[in-house]
Amino acid sequence: MAWHTTWNDPPQRKRGWLVDRGGLFPPGVKIVLLVTIGVYVVDVLTRGRLSQIGALSVRSLLALQVWRLFTYMFLHSLGSIAHIGWNMFIFAMLGHTLERQLGSRQFLWLYFLSGILGGLFEVAFNVIMHLQHGPITDEYGRLIMTPDGPLTFLVIPAVGASAGVMGVLVAFACRNPRAVFLLFFLLPIQARWLALIYFLAETRHIFTALRYGWPDGVAHAAHFGGMVLGFVWMKWGTRIAARIPRGTGQPAGSPFERSREREQAELDRVLKKVHEQGVDSLTLREKMFLQDVGNKYRD
Repeated sequence: MAWHTTWNDPPQRKRGWLVDRGGLFPPGVKIVLLVTIGVYVVDVLTRGRLSQIGALSVRSLLALQVWRLFTYMFLHSLGSIAHIGWNMFIFAMLGHTLERQLGSRQFLWLYFLSGILGGLFEVAFNVIMHLQHGPITDEYGRLIMTPDGPLTFLVIPAVGASAGVMGVLVAFACRNPRAVFLLFFLLPIQARWLALIYFLAETRHIFTALRYGWPDGVAHAAHFGGMVLGFVWMKWGTRIAARIPRGTGQPAGSPFERSREREQAELDRVLKKVHEQGVDSLTLREKMFLQDVGNKYRD
């Protein structure tokens, strides 16, 4: 899947460690890519040791190992490099634009909360599957045995960034509904329709599994949960996150924040005046204001 669009929103400048210094990817995307790929390499070298302590399952949450709701997002199947490759490709492709539209802080909130909610959905789904169908059987109805006994839905591990990626996909589609993707690098499709297709497909997989009791090895409930969070975030979450302190030492609603809001409002007014009346219409004070803002962004 590739994509092409005809618009380009200006990057949002940040202070602190999430500073967009230009380059191919914004800082949040870089961090997730580097950490996820690094974790995968270490997991391969240690023959799955990280997966043993970080993968998510019903049993792990019953043991109060709640950190796995976060760590499972950085782990991927060691049997297929396509798992991590595809997830990180789509994440980077969408995050390249979406992070610069939302800002790094909100983008990372979106990604990680999508993964966490997706993990909770997957755990709940496996509990329902266990209660409804009992131990897992093969296509001939025979129990699948493990060294600890019959395989059950309570111990199936979930790994992967897919829930977070699905949240990013839906958020991208909400923000840029008419952005065009090239499905299979060939078929053009708008982001809103691609997200809808994924949503319907995941819903179908979930109900099929609930009916027949046979998992296909894909965490469809996690994908579904991530997509739900992506939609909810774009509907309400961005306004909530905007009131969370930004790591500057200044709480939301403080004089510092109000000063920034006044500055932004004045900048919008001056730029609108330039657009409607031209640069020559600006007063000396307005020209000096623009110069000060420009110097601040260059610092």
